[in-house]
Amino acid sequence: MDKTRRKFFLLLLPVCVLLLLVHHHVALISRGTLPFGSLRVSHANFSSEGVYKNVNATLGFGAIVAVSHAASPRRDGLLWSANLTGIDITIPEQPQWTDGQLQAFKSPQGSRISRGSALAWMGHLNALRWFLSTPLQTVLVIEDDVDFSLRLPSQISPAANAFRTLLSPAAPKTPNALLDTDPLFWADPDSWDLLWLGHCNDAASPQHVLSHPSISYHDNLIPPLDALALPASDLLKTFNLSHTRMLYRSYWPLCTFAYAVTRASAQRIMSTYGTEGEGGCVAFDVRMLEACRDHDWRCWTVAPELFHHVPGKSEIASVNTGAEKDGEGDRSRRRRPSVNIECGARNEWLWVSEGDEVGRERLLGRVREASARGECFVDRIRGKGKTEV
Repeated sequence: MDKTRRKFFLLLLPVCVLLLLVHHHVALISRGTLPFGSLRVSHANFSSEGVYKNVNATLGFGAIVAVSHAASPRRDGLLWSANLTGIDITIPEQPQWTDGQLQAFKSPQGSRISRGSALAWMGHLNALRWFLSTPLQTVLVIEDDVDFSLRLPSQISPAANAFRTLLSPAAPKTPNALLDTDPLFWADPDSWDLLWLGHCNDAASPQHVLSHPSISYHDNLIPPLDALALPASDLLKTFNLSHTRMLYRSYWPLCTFAYAVTRASAQRIMSTYGTEGEGGCVAFDVRMLEACRDHDWRCWTVAPELFHHVPGKSEIASVNTGAEKDGEGDRSRRRRPSVNIECGARNEWLWVSEGDEVGRERLLGRVREASARGECFVDRIRGKGKTEV
């Protein structure tokens, strides 16, 4: 064999091996378990009717905490959407940050952060500080512009089942376990640091998924495969999966739309990333990405995500340009669907003004009835128009 052909075959060999591994993974995932070296990647046949099917108002976490300040135009929409969905969100009071506090937060040398990003970072630290002031073991931190499905509680049980199966195979399996008092609902808090339920891009490659523990599970409450955004759609297509979410070791988890932490990891964030840090950093979510990617924090990602931000103006950009004081903002409405979110609770047609108590009560009842029947009330609105519903 001449040198040119030999070089060609040597280059082709790794590609063929990778294709065989992916094919092997896809074939095995349909059968249940997927050995990869010394690791096991599995497919879990869970549904919302499984263990812990009655998810509580904080989705199995100690609390759901929103990062939001008193003047945020997004708070009303977030709280109304939570009411429609049946979840309980706590918004810790955020202080009016002084210039002195802002300067103390910034790196004294080589600061790279904008005022808006610094205030957002300090808002996350404030939420974590509130969590650590309580006896709670876990918390889900969300930003106040996130969207989520009206049927979010039904999406949570299979996700938690998958996480427990992946990390805590010895966790309780009986449906009689008390959710409100069971710290193992989202796996043993000693076995994980961060769980990303809302992110804008964790572009894990098939190789990454195959080389780390991971699990996939069926979820009917997910947009069709052709309606999902990249990179989640490509990842699912690679493994020939639809109506499926994957849970894997985080690869590149950008954006802090929704992430869960334990007491230990919250304390670690406060001590390690309580300021911008030496050399500077452009944003809090970049530090979180670095913690997961570069410092071996035990981070896990659900993809496609369960939370995503609503399209709209960037509050960070508004702060940086001085526009945050003009009173303009989108309280609850948006102009197009949120990425990867089915039956979005922040849909503009679901908004009813705070003064219309009768209208709110009527809509709340109809949304809850539709959700109890397994229907998406947003689809009903689209079909008939808001005035006919």
